[in-house]
Amino acid sequence: MMHILSKKPIGQIVAEDFRTVKIFKKHGINFYFLGNRTIPQVAEEHQLDAQLLLEEVEAIQSLESEENIDFVSWPLDLLVDYIEKKHHRYIKKNAPIVKAQLEELAETNGERHPELIALSEQFNDSVMKFTSQMENEELFLFPSVRKMVKAEHSRVKLTKSQFGSLKNPVLKMKNAHKTESERFSHIVELTNNYALPDDGRDAYQTAFTALQEFVNDLLVHIHLENNILFPKIKTLEKELKHEL
Repeated sequence: MMHILSKKPIGQIVAEDFRTVKIFKKHGINFYFLGNRTIPQVAEEHQLDAQLLLEEVEAIQSLESEENIDFVSWPLDLLVDYIEKKHHRYIKKNAPIVKAQLEELAETNGERHPELIALSEQFNDSVMKFTSQMENEELFLFPSVRKMVKAEHSRVKLTKSQFGSLKNPVLKMKNAHKTESERFSHIVELTNNYALPDDGRDAYQTAFTALQEFVNDLLVHIHLENNILFPKIKTLEKELKHEL
């Protein structure tokens, strides 16, 4: 069991059992974009004991729990519906709230803590990028996925004249995810991992709590697309006689 686990990419491990995300997050391991690495590889990169890391992951997998959602088994149309209704709506609802809190924090404490100004600016820029990407997904990618699923159910073989390949749109979104995940790593660094300074702890508490919740949701969002949605799109498109 552990030998097989050591060979699996961490993105696949999280996709198969989302409870394992707790282990990778605890050790600061990027599972959402750099999910193609194995546990021995990430252990070496983070100067961790690979055997202990494998044991931690295996221990969580062995627990009987209803917490784990088997996203891998979901049909593609259900998965895009879930991402749109849960994660897209979350960003649309909460991004303006976090934005306002960070801007207020920068305005009231930025003179003593200039990193707050950079934090606010970086968050605003990233939200603009994600908003544009979500629009592209909702207007093009997700409807295209639903069209493919209908074709699969109807046993219709699509030709290029009927349906363009999603290779380039998916690649662009993966690249955007990489850029923004790196930006959010920088955002977390600017907060000193959400540490509250002695001066103005109450003012920081609300903003940093909201920011941390936002980042956590975003990482799940990126994981679902990079490690599950995009590979499933590639597989289905090949089955429909398209090359990705």
